[in-house]
Amino acid sequence: MPIDDRTDIARRVEALGLASGQEVNPELPPDKWQPRWTIDARWVVFECGCRAERCMNLIKPLPTDPIIFGGTAQQAVYDAVCHRHGPGMNKWIGFGGPGLDFDQWRRYRREFLMGRVRR
Repeated sequence: MPIDDRTDIARRVEALGLASGQEVNPELPPDKWQPRWTIDARWVVFECGCRAERCMNLIKPLPTDPIIFGGTAQQAVYDAVCHRHGPGMNKWIGFGGPGLDFDQWRRYRREFLMGRVRR
């Protein structure tokens, strides 16, 4: 029997109506670039090019860390950001410290956050 990689993340996203192209929040205008993705045992890969690695435990996550469903058993940490979402991600990460962008965050914080490097 094959393993169902569509765990809690996929079910939540489908429940929000993203997979079917329905609006998530009726107060917001529809986004013609509605996200599409694939989910497997390790990665959440968005059609736009953004990619996040699934993980169970994080070490001292900050509110400005780019995490999908942070604090849940099915969270994922961004590994790559597309050109369209890069400016917004840089702004979000920049709230955590002056001069930080996604590439700097990825280089200096991501591995520690995921428990692969000790400081």
